[in-house]
Amino acid sequence: MNSMTGFGRGIVTTETGSFQVEIKTVNTRYCDITIKSPKQFNIFEDKVRRLIQSAFQRGKVEVAILYKESGEQEKDLRMNRALCGQIKQFLVDEGFYTDVKEVPLSAIMSISSDWISVEEPPTDEEAMGRSLEEATKLAIDGVLAMRAKEGVAMKEDITKRLQGIETLFAYMESRRDVALAHHEERLLQRIQTMLDKVGVDFQEERFMQEVAILSDKVDISEEIARFASHVVQLKEILEEEGPIGRKLDFLLQEMNREVNTMGSKGNEITIVDTVVQLKVELEKVREQIQNIE
Repeated sequence: MNSMTGFGRGIVTTETGSFQVEIKTVNTRYCDITIKSPKQFNIFEDKVRRLIQSAFQRGKVEVAILYKESGEQEKDLRMNRALCGQIKQFLVDEGFYTDVKEVPLSAIMSISSDWISVEEPPTDEEAMGRSLEEATKLAIDGVLAMRAKEGVAMKEDITKRLQGIETLFAYMESRRDVALAHHEERLLQRIQTMLDKVGVDFQEERFMQEVAILSDKVDISEEIARFASHVVQLKEILEEEGPIGRKLDFLLQEMNREVNTMGSKGNEITIVDTVVQLKVELEKVREQIQNIE
């Protein structure tokens, strides 16, 4: 079980420079990847994206690629002698100097610096791609390690909260029959009072049938059975390998639905109070589940 929140950094240094890849992930419903890199490395973006997609199933993934040259590379200086000569002649023709040999470098540079250029050494794209891939994998490993560590803590928290939920649920289950009996008793008293007022003869068999029908509307036995089944399923899913966030999210929605139904049916204060406490605990579990991959 992994969290969707993590951070990792990978650095690979070569003779020509160093790559630094930083990856940050946060929770979101799907896998959303954003890559920021210098323009000259856009050709490697697809490779980086494939590496990310193979590592993460869900989450917003932000990738930042930085590159720093070593500064020790020899650069090729080239001089455009023809352009330099034209600039000198121009300065002489305009009367600034009497001879081209007298024209200083500063005067030439004041007109244009295009007569001299600095050429970067040829780059080995294949080697650059390998270095970037290695740095990306290192960053991914860092993210995965952090997500796994946080996942362990989240699992412990959810398991602890499930224990509390089971305690509340067991209490509610123990009050079910008592609540139903109290409800039937109140119904009997009300119906008997009404019959006495209108002077209708008491027919016990029909009377009890009506009470049973009305009592069934507040019976939470089915909801209790389904909720108990969902708790078992949730525990089993927590032990599964791979992404489980969506499964847990769906199951928690079902558990909330059952609790809401119990609350609407519940006619005893102890059951209503327990429903409120269950909803609070389920909401805390839901907050954790939102960040599970």
